[in-house]
Amino acid sequence: MSSTSTSDDENGDQNYDGPIHINGEHYIHPSTNLHRVPATAVHPSSIIHAKKRRAIFRTWPRDPNGKVILPNGIRGGKVAPNGIPSWGATLYDFYSVEPVPDNPCAMTYISGSRIAAAVRAIGELEHAKDELEWADEEEDPHEIPVADTGELIECYEAQKWNYGISSVLMFDRPLSSLFYHSHYPPPWPFIPFANPYPPVLLQQRIPMHLLPKTLYVHDPYSLLHVNEYRDTSNDETPWINMRPKVYRYRISFWSSTLKAVKESQKAAEESERKKKRVLQVFRFIPTEEECARGEPAYDVPLPTRPSAPTRVEEAHLYLSPAGKLGQGNHSMVYKAEWELPRELFAEPRLCHTCIYEELRMQVSKLKRSGRWRKMMYEAGGKEFDSERITVLQPQSNSGQEHMTPSSTCDSQDVTIFRVYCPNIRWQTPADPSTRCTHFLFRTDYPVPRTSVFQVAAKLSIQHDPHLKREAGNYQEFPEHFFKHWNGYNLIRPIHNPVPLHALVPQFYGYYVPVDEVALSMPEPLSGENGVKINKASGETANEKGRPPPYLSPILLLEHCGKPVDPSTLSEDDREECASLCLRFNHAGWLHESIAERNVLVQRGLPTQWPIERHLPEFGDGPENSFRLIDFGRSRKIYDASESQLLRLGMGETAEALILGKVLYGEVM
Repeated sequence: MSSTSTSDDENGDQNYDGPIHINGEHYIHPSTNLHRVPATAVHPSSIIHAKKRRAIFRTWPRDPNGKVILPNGIRGGKVAPNGIPSWGATLYDFYSVEPVPDNPCAMTYISGSRIAAAVRAIGELEHAKDELEWADEEEDPHEIPVADTGELIECYEAQKWNYGISSVLMFDRPLSSLFYHSHYPPPWPFIPFANPYPPVLLQQRIPMHLLPKTLYVHDPYSLLHVNEYRDTSNDETPWINMRPKVYRYRISFWSSTLKAVKESQKAAEESERKKKRVLQVFRFIPTEEECARGEPAYDVPLPTRPSAPTRVEEAHLYLSPAGKLGQGNHSMVYKAEWELPRELFAEPRLCHTCIYEELRMQVSKLKRSGRWRKMMYEAGGKEFDSERITVLQPQSNSGQEHMTPSSTCDSQDVTIFRVYCPNIRWQTPADPSTRCTHFLFRTDYPVPRTSVFQVAAKLSIQHDPHLKREAGNYQEFPEHFFKHWNGYNLIRPIHNPVPLHALVPQFYGYYVPVDEVALSMPEPLSGENGVKINKASGETANEKGRPPPYLSPILLLEHCGKPVDPSTLSEDDREECASLCLRFNHAGWLHESIAERNVLVQRGLPTQWPIERHLPEFGDGPENSFRLIDFGRSRKIYDASESQLLRLGMGETAEALILGKVLYGEVM
């Protein structure tokens, strides 16, 4: 399978001088874009048009006298967690194949790893050696993480906005609360919905045991009543001029989910306990010059890392009519601002420069004290179960530049001295007392202990069961619905590969009111920056002799964009929209309300950094991200025979194809 070429490839890049995979006229080399149909696949006799980004263009060679390959008889091949049989890491991992070699009119589509397993099972190994080797080198399915939320928070806060202190502070919060008013350094907290640069869009999955137990909902515009006759005369009134209304909500889980949540929390607590039983050690290896002088390596035991949160007691949600996203027959959806503990996303850090400087100081003290010649390597103490050693490269005297480590002496060749450095501290951007001067964080000023995010808040009209049913469905959905995976699927009856991004929005909890009236808050102090804070006032159940108004439960979800308009989408995007419904059916679920309004689109992928989401993809504009929504009528199919029919494409296939205006073929 070796060959060389120096001609330009189909994407305009020069072939390198080395081995390549060959399949007809499609050359594959290191500069080939494996996620784009090659230009050579687009020609007058091809069914692939020039604007098509995803299609099957490779053909698997068969033995003309080979055996028949039956789709149901294939065992093996790589499969993503959704269980759909044909999965491929790239577009070059899919093939058209003749299942009956002596019948060229019969053609089907299949993934490379699957057809490779099939031909190996029948001993057909000589006619597709390159393709078999290519299939063997294919990467496995794996989750692709979203852009790091902690990094996004730091980038956002590096732009020091100044919009004055807000009236939403609850001055009765205890000092132990992260939301205590003194924990906000100026200019925080910002007035909700007043910043022209919106908060970070939350797209990260939060484990259910870390969803806040209590949610304080700030609703000065009375949106929670979900009343079509609501007084809208104040909708244009700035938040700061509205009378504060805060309602207390609690999270609500189904009984089966609650059991799993408790088990997850218990496992998280045990994991943190075990981590504290491992002594973390940094090992500094000497340079060649230091080795020549007889300098030892140094082990520096680290302080115990602060525990990661295992539960979240409190969060705050802010609602405004300015954030209205949509209205249905049974619900209202708003873009809300959700304030959460920063520690959920931003991990504490150690400054290597600080550790190195502290080590040099302690070594100097030991040498001056006369203990240097007596000190030998010591074991790591009996209070820990084990040690984890991280070997660091040597640094210069300034601590800023890395020096070349010795190639002739390592930790096995030199004496190792253990030096205890009591002044090492874990650093967090929210605690100024821990921060050093080495620019470990993007900001050089204190920031709050909390962070604000954009999410979608779905509210329900009174006496309607759809929102509660939808919340239950989100708790029952399998994990792979919420995750982004590499590669593509072939899912019948669509005959082109479709990507495996998350199928549904992230679920951030279902919250029900605890109190029927707004909390009565004490009169706060005057705000900073000349902003006056209005006096809070609660509602009472006996006001005018009437019961308190209805308060909607709240379903918090990832904000995933706006409803699609298929007429504005490319063929690839329409196929992806249809595939969402088909994937939903394949997992044993019926949506029962497939419509354009229930598929959302937004520019860019959550796995990309925000700046990348606006960059052209292959010269065709940014890639779009799609999600299926609105599961108030959806139901899980538990009958085995019905579930099998769904996997065979006999569920809502017609509705899905009509939605995406998709043609189809035969998929194995």
